[in-house]
Amino acid sequence: MMVKVEIGKKEVVFRLEAAQKFLAVKNSVRIPFTKIADVSTEKVRPLWLAVRMGTHLPGLFMAGTFWTRQGKTFYYVKDRSKCITLNLKNHQYKKIVFQVRNKESVAIRLKEAVESHGS
Repeated sequence: MMVKVEIGKKEVVFRLEAAQKFLAVKNSVRIPFTKIADVSTEKVRPLWLAVRMGTHLPGLFMAGTFWTRQGKTFYYVKDRSKCITLNLKNHQYKKIVFQVRNKESVAIRLKEAVESHGS
């Protein structure tokens, strides 16, 4: 269920495996560090009203692009307590939310990368 997180020199890439690609209707999500406004590890709230392109089994699983009143968001989540949320600026997505193996470690590494790029 976890995605592969690659923190590069200028961007972070969230790569999806074969089954994940099918559910999310996407291979990967690339975010330049300069587009990241904030990184959060708070538990993700349930999604009630949204238009989607992907998979949503309420209370169980969300994968894909969702449009809400807050804006366009990409989710890949099964356990809402194991996610990182990237709030974005000047990007097609308002935020992205991914379930990761060690959310605290990933968040720290991402925050350091964003800070080193002057965002």
